[in-house]
Amino acid sequence: MNILDSKDINNRVKLSTIVTVAAVYVGLAATTMGIGLMLLIVAAVIASAIYNREISLATSEVNKFKKIFPLRSFGESYGDFEHVFYHNENIAKALIVAITNDLHKKANLTDVSNVNIVDVDPELRSPDERKFIRVDAGGTVRGTNVTLILRTSTSAGMQSIRWWALAGGFIDKDKKFGKVAFALFTLPFWILPYIKKDYDVLPGIRTIYPAYYNDMDVVTKIKCLHEIVFQAMVTELDKHDIDTSELRTQRMQVMNISVSGGKVNMGNIVQGGMNKISSTFKGANQ
Repeated sequence: MNILDSKDINNRVKLSTIVTVAAVYVGLAATTMGIGLMLLIVAAVIASAIYNREISLATSEVNKFKKIFPLRSFGESYGDFEHVFYHNENIAKALIVAITNDLHKKANLTDVSNVNIVDVDPELRSPDERKFIRVDAGGTVRGTNVTLILRTSTSAGMQSIRWWALAGGFIDKDKKFGKVAFALFTLPFWILPYIKKDYDVLPGIRTIYPAYYNDMDVVTKIKCLHEIVFQAMVTELDKHDIDTSELRTQRMQVMNISVSGGKVNMGNIVQGGMNKISSTFKGANQ
């Protein structure tokens, strides 16, 4: 997943943004005898260092978080679902194998890997590291990459499988330039939450390109992933004589993906949120 790759989108700093920044800088320098300009530059340097650090972390293999945003490097959630069932044998591995095999066979998805995500909350006695399965589902022509994350867990005979479908856009150069240039006016409001790791700066400079075709391509990929996962689960659970009637009902709800108020609605269950969804696509699903 390369968050710097915008594919077919011409990712650049817009002339209008440059002109606006230049006007503000010149005006503030003239009215404050240069003091304002110095403050702007200092704030911009600090903000630039923070954004570059977060981009570097998001593109690395290090997956750490504090309390919240564990999946932030993969993008925005387009829905997550968890199914819990009872069986006297642990079939977690069989479920994962069945799902990944079907993803390979039906969607030609072969980029599957284990991902360790660590909660480094300093209030914990020791870091909490948990293992997830990551499936790279590829990207759209407008630079939106889709990722499927899976995790299984057990508690005595009770077992669960949960998965997340996420879409991550590219780093928008124009957004980043504007955020850095005007950091003096925003930095005081988020620098402390950022230091405490209660605030994620990446969504502010990351773009899921707001276009009808991009929305359509992303949701199509998401629906295909959900369909394959559900079908593989039903087949595998049936093999072990586990009742799947409830799962089949939930599947119909989850597959009814539509857009409303900036949220992904899956049946009558709201599951996560989108970064950018155009009003055109919303109207098309009503």
